[in-house]
Amino acid sequence: MKFSRERFVVFRAHLREAFALAARSLWANKMRSLLTVLGVFIGVATVVGLISLIAGLRSYVTNVFATAGTDTFFVMRMSFITTDWEDWYEGLKRPDITVADAAAIAASCPSVDYTAPRNVALKEVSFREKKVKGVIVIGTTEEFQQMEGLKIRRGRFMTNAEVDHSRQVTGVAYEVADKLFGSSSGVGERIKVGGHAFTVVGDAYPMGSVFGQNRDNSVIIPITTFEKMFGTRGIAHGLAVIARPKLPELEGRAVDEVTALMRRRHRLGPEEENDFEIITQAAMVRAFDALTAALFVVIVAVGSISLLVGGVGIMNIMMVSVTERTREIGVRKAVGARRSDILMQFLIEAVVLSAGGGVLGVAGGTALAYIIGAVTPVPASLSGGAVVLGVVFSTAVGVFFGLYPARRAAGMEPIAALRYE
Repeated sequence: MKFSRERFVVFRAHLREAFALAARSLWANKMRSLLTVLGVFIGVATVVGLISLIAGLRSYVTNVFATAGTDTFFVMRMSFITTDWEDWYEGLKRPDITVADAAAIAASCPSVDYTAPRNVALKEVSFREKKVKGVIVIGTTEEFQQMEGLKIRRGRFMTNAEVDHSRQVTGVAYEVADKLFGSSSGVGERIKVGGHAFTVVGDAYPMGSVFGQNRDNSVIIPITTFEKMFGTRGIAHGLAVIARPKLPELEGRAVDEVTALMRRRHRLGPEEENDFEIITQAAMVRAFDALTAALFVVIVAVGSISLLVGGVGIMNIMMVSVTERTREIGVRKAVGARRSDILMQFLIEAVVLSAGGGVLGVAGGTALAYIIGAVTPVPASLSGGAVVLGVVFSTAVGVFFGLYPARRAAGMEPIAALRYE
């Protein structure tokens, strides 16, 4: 036990000496050392920064879905997450989803709690001499308030009685209300939406943005009034039905019931494919995960290339350092330094360079992620895995690319090293 403790004390002393020598050597060549770690810094900063942004984006997406309830699903003519041009073109040929479909789902699917049809159009909204262009006009029903978690600031939300009678009433989102009425209440005022007169029945508290779409730049009107004035197609993929099951665990059954009902309503045979889409929140999360998984591979590849370049730079600078310090190596060996001492000294120098670049890269990547998060709606979320990955990979680069120069230095003969000019 005593012998093992003594060996440990000797090893610790040698290690401390090797770190001190490495620090003096690197400090003596500050600019060269700084330029050497640049490649490692860029690679680690890229990986840490982008992975932190992806983690933040995933958290953002999850929170957005949670607003409407993670068990909410959509019935649509075609998927809004289609990436294939041919599938998108074929989807345009499908029959429209209708308000009658929403009513049938609510009436005939026992696992569905409630539904809300939704269609959208872009129109100009005006009040006296004030005009707001590019406002999102949402045609829907009373249930939409619960679906979206809208909180009324003043007045009320429209009622299904007003939907049934196609009343020209509207609820105004926060930003539109501010532009039209300022700090005053607009409840009871008459505004024009797409050139048609509507009575304001309420306005909402700020709702923020979803995937870059400003929800505070909108007005909400009865779906029946929407179709009379603006048609059934609206923009994008036409009317969609938002449905929510009675219990989260009934989502699968609710989807099956809605699928069977829609197939009957569209008179599809047993062998015919669905001419509609049912999109669950889980499916959207999976699509997002698939996208970010591919992006993660690209990020790691780009970061690995930068780390490889940094590693080659470390090997190159260590080879130069070995050549410049050949006489130093000879002197150390002549006074009793062992092969392992020389190996440790130069290997530690390489690891300090790469690990230093890794630590700086983690700090730089974190700062980059939070700066982007501060100027965009996407929050940064520092990934512990990315930090560990960056530091471990950068250290491994130092060991891998520093080993050959260190072995070359350790293998020098003392006499030949002392004679070197």
